[in-house]
This record gives sequence, C-alpha cells and structure tokens, in this order.
Amino acid sequence: MEEMVTLSGAHSIGDSHCSSFSKRLYSFNKTFAQDPSMDPAYAGFLKTKCPRQLNTRNNPDPLVPFDPVTPNRLDNNYYKNLKSSRGLLASDQVLWNSVLTRKFVKKNVNHPRTWAAKFAAAMVHMGSIDVLTGNEGEIRKNCRVVN
Repeated sequence: MEEMVTLSGAHSIGDSHCSSFSKRLYSFNKTFAQDPSMDPAYAGFLKTKCPRQLNTRNNPDPLVPFDPVTPNRLDNNYYKNLKSSRGLLASDQVLWNSVLTRKFVKKNVNHPRTWAAKFAAAMVHMGSIDVLTGNEGEIRKNCRVVN
C-alpha cells in the first residue's frame, strides 16, 4: 500500500482534463453539489478553468495541472496539496482522507528526500512487473493507441 501512495506522487507533474474531475465541482452527490472534501478556494479556482458545461465542439476539454504550485517539478508538493484538501482527483484526495493511507502521505510531506528515493525505487520495481519480451509485446508509437 505504501508503494502505491509513493507512486501516486507522479501526479506532482502533468495535467488532467476537466471532464475527469468536474463532477467534484458541480454534481458530487445528492447532498452536496461540490465535493465537501475539496478546499472551497481551490474549487473556486478550478471552476474558473473548467466551465460547468463543456462544449467540446468549440472549446476542447481544458487541461488543469495536477499540482498548481510546482506543475513542472517532480516533488513532494503533491502530498502537501492533499493535506490542504487540494487533490485534483478524488482518487488522489482519498489518500489523505483515508486512515489507511494518511500516515504515508504525512511521511511524504515531512521527508521529501526519502520520498524521492522511495519513488525512484518504486518506479524501478514497477518496471520489472510482468515484462513482455520478444514477440509478446510491442513498443507503442503513441501510448494511447495500439500499433
């Protein structure tokens, strides 16, 4: 479980389309329009970037950085955002909200160098899982499309 929390730190860089999280902003559940676990100021900021109605014909699905503070740096700021209720995806924020994983998030907030070393080791480990060789697999020219 700790390794998965460590690998989630990859969301320190990159972007997400508004359609991947807009339900948290506008139609969370029957009780709350907005996800109550999300910082209201952050939700307000996201609403300026992600309109309620996405008109993909005239306006492509906008992109928002996972980490608005250091969007181009792989660092532990992702975990600081979770602690501040500023996880972009619900699957990110749950790492702070869950008693099972909060302790790992806290460690990653407080020990950035340790997190960086654990992240590197976890990436190497993940790269060795079910490796396909020879004709068993393919190297995709575009990761989203099978050759």
